[in-house]
Amino acid sequence: MGERLEFSAAKHALLGPVITISRECGCPGNDIAEMLMKLLNKKMIQEGQTPKWKWVNKEILLKASHELKMNPRDVEAYIKAQESGMLHDLVASFTETYHVRNAKIKKVIYNVIHNLACEGHVIVVGRGGGAIAWDIPKSLHLYLEAPLSWKADSICKSKGISKADARKYVLERDMQRMKFRDNYRTKFSDEIYYDERINCKSFSKEQICQIALNAAEVKKIF
Repeated sequence: MGERLEFSAAKHALLGPVITISRECGCPGNDIAEMLMKLLNKKMIQEGQTPKWKWVNKEILLKASHELKMNPRDVEAYIKAQESGMLHDLVASFTETYHVRNAKIKKVIYNVIHNLACEGHVIVVGRGGGAIAWDIPKSLHLYLEAPLSWKADSICKSKGISKADARKYVLERDMQRMKFRDNYRTKFSDEIYYDERINCKSFSKEQICQIALNAAEVKKIF
């Protein structure tokens, strides 16, 4: 199925521009996307253009659930199951209906993200965006990372949990996100999807946005 998706995608007019932000747990993906969107739209206004940039994350689930005519919670449950790597351990996985349903969900999520990326002027946060939009020429793929101690401190503050629990949470979530991204990798996509890896401990959010803007200009995605 993954191979068919890749060949199908190759037939589309690959437009863009699109920026994908993959991130490790505790790194400010949504905050960076919001700030970057505002900077990009400000740039368009200064150039006499209509601002078009937007960023998406949870909206992907809503759009996918609408197309699937499913409850958004069910789609999110599928993603969590994919992240945990426990799909095949579920009793329901032995039924043909289960496999057909999950193949359909995977395809719709892929199409939602890829179509948004083709339409352009969108920043995709998470959801395997880097793996899905790898074939679009006018694209920039960022990966936000940080040392484990820094990420644990970030989660400790945001969730109000102990450092030990925060460390455990970070390790589990990072593993889950990696498994979900791997779910969308195929033999047609490169093993590395990221144009730039940024250490969130070393740079402020504002600096990360500037790094992203500089990279986008050098890569000439707009």
